[in-house]
Amino acid sequence: LTGGANTGGEGEVQSTFNRLYNDSGVQLFVVYVDSFDGVRASSSWATATAELNRLGSNDVLLAVATVDRNYDIRYPADFRLSEAQTTAVEDSFLPYLSNDDWAGAAIAAADGYREALAGPGVPWTLVIVIAALLVLGAVVLAAFAARRRRRAAAVVAREKLDDQRLDQRASAMLIELDDSLKSSDQELGFATAQFGDQASAPFSAVLVSAKSTLQEAFRIRQSLDDAIPETLEQRRAATARIIELCTAADAELDAQADAFDELRALEKSAPAALITLRADVAATTARIPAATAALASLGSTYSAAAVSTVAGNPEQATQLLSFATETAATADTALASGRAGEGAVAVRTAQAGVVQAGQLLAAIDTLRAALADATTKLDAAIADTRADLAEARALPAAGSPLAQAIAEADAAVSHAAASPGDPVATLADITTANRALESVFDGARDAALAAQRARVALDGSIATARSQISAATDYITTRRGGIGDTARTRVAEATRHLEAAVSLAVSDPRQALAESQEAIRLAGAATSAAQFDVNDFLQSGQGFPAAGSGRRGSAGVDIGAAIVGGLIGSLLGGGGRGGGFGGFGSSGGGFGGGGSGGGFGGFGGSSRSSGGSFGGGGSRSSGGRF
Repeated sequence: LTGGANTGGEGEVQSTFNRLYNDSGVQLFVVYVDSFDGVRASSSWATATAELNRLGSNDVLLAVATVDRNYDIRYPADFRLSEAQTTAVEDSFLPYLSNDDWAGAAIAAADGYREALAGPGVPWTLVIVIAALLVLGAVVLAAFAARRRRRAAAVVAREKLDDQRLDQRASAMLIELDDSLKSSDQELGFATAQFGDQASAPFSAVLVSAKSTLQEAFRIRQSLDDAIPETLEQRRAATARIIELCTAADAELDAQADAFDELRALEKSAPAALITLRADVAATTARIPAATAALASLGSTYSAAAVSTVAGNPEQATQLLSFATETAATADTALASGRAGEGAVAVRTAQAGVVQAGQLLAAIDTLRAALADATTKLDAAIADTRADLAEARALPAAGSPLAQAIAEADAAVSHAAASPGDPVATLADITTANRALESVFDGARDAALAAQRARVALDGSIATARSQISAATDYITTRRGGIGDTARTRVAEATRHLEAAVSLAVSDPRQALAESQEAIRLAGAATSAAQFDVNDFLQSGQGFPAAGSGRRGSAGVDIGAAIVGGLIGSLLGGGGRGGGFGGFGSSGGGFGGGGSGGGFGGFGGSSRSSGGSFGGGGSRSSGGRF
C-alpha cells in the first residue's frame, strides 16, 4: 500500500472481510490515503468515492487519511444498522487507527459490522432445548426473556452515550470554527498587505460565507437549547446539521489558506521560477508553427464544423504566451522593488497562462487523432447499418414503426457516404440511426445476435463519445473565463454516461450502447452551450475581440485571451488550483470487500478539516479525527 499505510496482515484482513460478506452479504472496502481532497467542501470524501465507483446498497466504504488523521465512512441510505450501531462499531476500531495499526483497524471494523448485523441470534443450544420444550420450556423462555431485557437496556444506554458524543463533537466544532474565523480576519489583513486586494478577494468572499454558515449553525444550536423540546430523531438531525455546516466552512477556509501557503512558498523561489517560466514560454512558442500547420491541414481535409472546437487555438495560445511574457516582466519589477507578494502572484498568473497555451496546442493533435479514428470506424458503421437494413427490409414493415426506422437509417447511410467532412458527427448520426433501427425489431431477433450487433456498434459509439467529450472538455478548459455552468454540467454528465458505457460493455452491451449514445448527445450539447457562451461573452465586450482589435492592459499586452481563459480574477478562486476536467486519483491503497473483488478510484489531495456529515444523495456518512 502507498500513502504511508503499510498494513501487513493482508491475508487476515481479507479473511475477515470474507466472513463479513458470507455471514451478512455486506461488502466492506477500506482505503488508506495520505489525506482527503478533490471533492466539494460540502461533500464526504467516502460518499463521493462511493458514487464515483457505483458502490451498491450492501457496500460500506471506510476511508482513512493517515497523515491528516481523519477518517470518513459512507453507508448506504437503507443500511440495516442504525446510526447508534454504526457509531459503536466506529468506536471499536478508532483505537487501532490512533496507534497506526491499519490492519487491526480493518479487522476490527469488519468484525464489528459482522457482529452488529448478526444481532442477538438464536444459539443452537436453544434449538435443542426447544426440541425438549415439554420438559424445559418454561425455564428456557424465562431465561431468553431476561436476556432480551438486558440487551434492550444496554442498547438504550449505548444510544444515550452516542447522542452525548454527537453533541460534544458539534460543540467542539462550533468553538473551533468560531476561533478559526477570528484568526482568519487577521490572516486576511496580512494576505491583503502581502499579495494585494485582487489576490485576497476570494479569501474575503469565503470569510463572509463562512461567517454566515457559522451563524446558521449557532441558530440551530440555540434551537436545541430553547424551551421547545425536540424528538430524539429531530435532535440528532439538528446536531448532525451543525457538524455538516462546520465541516463545510472549515474546508473552505482550509482551501484558501492552502492557496496563500503556496503563494508564500513561491515568494521564496520566485527568481528560479521565473527562469523556468521563460524557458516554458520559449518551448511552447516553438510549438505554434507546427500547430498552425496541423490546423490548416485539418481545415483542408474536414469541414469547418468538424474543427470548430480548435479553430483559433494557435492565435489564442500566442496571446496567452504574450500575456505570460508581460506578466513575467511585471514579476521582475515587483521582485526588484521588494514587493515579493505581488511578484509571486504575477509568477503564478503567468504560469497558468503558459499551461493553458500548451493545452490549446495539444487540443489540435487530440482532435486530429479523433477525426482519423472516426474516419476508420465510419466505414465499418456504414457496413453494419446496411446489413441491418437488409435484414429489416426482409421483415413486414408496412404501416409499422419499422418502416420509419428503415427510412431514417437509409437516409443516414446516404448522408454518411455523400458528406464525409465531419467523420465524428457523421459516425454519431449513423450510430444513432442504427440504434433506432435495431430497437424496432430487436424483439424479433435472437438475444445473442442483438448483443453481438450492439457490441459492433458500441466500439464506434464509445470512440465517438470519447472524442466529443475530449473536444468539449478542451474547449471549456481553455475558455473557461467566458463559459457558464450549463456547458460544464453537460460535459460532466456526458463523462458519467461514458464511464457507465465502458463498465457495461461486456455484461450488457445494449445498455452500454444506450449510455454511450447519451454521452454523445450530452457532449454535443456541452460544446454548443460552451460556444454560445463564448460568443455571447465576446460580443458583450468582456473578453478579447476578434484578431486585430484586442483590448490591451496597462503594460501593452492583449489580456483578452487571459480573461476568456479564466486567468484574470480567478487565481485563488479556482482558476489557479488545478480543477477543470481531470480524472480522480488516489495516492493510497486499500482492501477490497469480500466476495466481489476489483478496485475503485478515489480522490487525492489534502484537507485540514475534521468531523463528518450525515445524509444526502442516497447514502449517509460519518467520520472525524483519530
